[in-house]
Amino acid sequence: MTHQEPTIATILRLLANEYDGPVDERRVLERVLERRPSSAKNPYATIRERLRWDGLTLGWLRLNRGQLVPLRIALLGLRFRCLPRPRDVAAGLLPVAHLQPFAGLRNYACTLRDAAGAAIPFVDLDADVGRETALPAFDLAAWYARTGFEPGDSIIVTVTSAEPLELRIEREERLAFRDAAVAAQDAELIELIVERVRRSQAALVPCDEVVLPIFATASWRNGYPGSPWQHLVLRDGRLQLVDDIFLTSQRIGSLHLFGNDEVFEQTERGERDYQSSDSALLAEIELLQRELRQARQRDAEAGLWSGQVQRASAAFGSVDGSGGRRPLFGLDEGRDGGDWALDDDWDPDGIFAEDEVDMDDPATIDAAQRRMLELIPPADAARLRDARPEEAELIIAGHLNMLLTRAPELFPRLELVAPDEELDPAAEALLSGDWQEVWEDESVDDLGEELGDDEVGDAFAASADLIGQFHDYLLEMGKSEGTARARARALHIYADFLASYYGRTLASGDYATLDECLFFYYPRRVMNTSSRQVRELCTALKQFYAFLRQRGLVGDERFAEAIWRRRGQAARVVELYERVSSESPSFELLFERLFLPYTE
Repeated sequence: MTHQEPTIATILRLLANEYDGPVDERRVLERVLERRPSSAKNPYATIRERLRWDGLTLGWLRLNRGQLVPLRIALLGLRFRCLPRPRDVAAGLLPVAHLQPFAGLRNYACTLRDAAGAAIPFVDLDADVGRETALPAFDLAAWYARTGFEPGDSIIVTVTSAEPLELRIEREERLAFRDAAVAAQDAELIELIVERVRRSQAALVPCDEVVLPIFATASWRNGYPGSPWQHLVLRDGRLQLVDDIFLTSQRIGSLHLFGNDEVFEQTERGERDYQSSDSALLAEIELLQRELRQARQRDAEAGLWSGQVQRASAAFGSVDGSGGRRPLFGLDEGRDGGDWALDDDWDPDGIFAEDEVDMDDPATIDAAQRRMLELIPPADAARLRDARPEEAELIIAGHLNMLLTRAPELFPRLELVAPDEELDPAAEALLSGDWQEVWEDESVDDLGEELGDDEVGDAFAASADLIGQFHDYLLEMGKSEGTARARARALHIYADFLASYYGRTLASGDYATLDECLFFYYPRRVMNTSSRQVRELCTALKQFYAFLRQRGLVGDERFAEAIWRRRGQAARVVELYERVSSESPSFELLFERLFLPYTE
């Protein structure tokens, strides 16, 4: 019988049953490695990723950056309040949204019981078509009638068993609610929720990642329950609740990821509703992100990389240059509650009629400055007017991603001139776009010379030499001049990326930097690209590193082959980014979700 090594998921589930309180994450990681040794450079990275994305399903809840607690310990004995809507009571239902995140977000594998221990039936939406609900719900019609429940009364819920999950419900009359007893609790809870959402730095945060850790450690977790956390969020105004399960500190429109039904409706909406296409687009992005996480995890487990994401190019849009994420264009910074909507008539004199900035024309430069001031938030525009040159660079850098997307005409753009010879179809596909990082009409061997003798220039020059060798190799292998030239030129995207952000040559490329280049840098920086082009680029990279391996210039080319297998994912990132409207109020949200984990 073949011995099968336990998986990380299996070990984590077993460990969750061995602890009865908080435990340092490092200790959990070490215990996983004791049972499943790893030779990876950073063996903790893969385990951390599993805990990050699948922790709750594996029985673990993250309390803070360094501590975990078994989910069963966090839930057992916990008490919270539900306030069914009048229409819920009239329909005899309790939508599961009232029980979230305590009953989970991903499934409804829980049992609801009354005070006598009798199970409450779950509504079968397919069979019970006559009920006025399109949401998962429990059938409380008989319980409402038996207890004399009326709109305004509360349901007190207690977690009586964590594995399997069982909840007990009791009625509390409206007049019995102790406002004074929960005032401090409510104030503490909403402040902790706001703090965690803002600290997460993500556009949309699942409520279980925010609410469960707070309840797990609160002094009142098994005492008299305060107001439902959803009601506190709706009343507070600093946060927005999306689809009943996501929290955000940004003011976005009415976004429905999973349909148009909400239990906890926002009292105020954003500037305007999302178009249905934005909702569908975000849903597609979320599906792609699941695939990307799984692919990266598989490659980490295969030893192709450490699992540690590189983010050097993310610092490009960071004010402090640290590489940490900051708002792309300051939705909430210095606005004083006002708008800064774009003006479609910003260029009445047609100065930019040719979609190009003439750097020798004062009128053009002045118009570009005015356009930039209109695009960035008012507070930063005011700072920019009085800023010294070095301060102005920092201010503009913080909004550069937005400016490149919404007003690319403000930045000079280099065009690629195709060679005179007739190209084969693959080469034409590569040369049909605007390869922003490639110089015009230069030989392959001369492309690195213009950068000078500094570290970046030296690295790029060395890469250009390798590309030249690859170009000659393709010709020796019988490829046409057009194909050889196109594939060699395509490699300059990655060569420029490595030199500019890491001071490295193509011979020092690896999985992490190639992933960053293709899934973050490339879609944003190469104008007029297409999914066909990114696939061809992946093919060129695979062939190039096979060539370097053959010549003994690199020890392992498997990382490039692994990325090549993900070429379909890279193409989908390009396709989805093309569909992100720069005019949509959901632009930042879509941008951030599409380019995870580089925007975290």
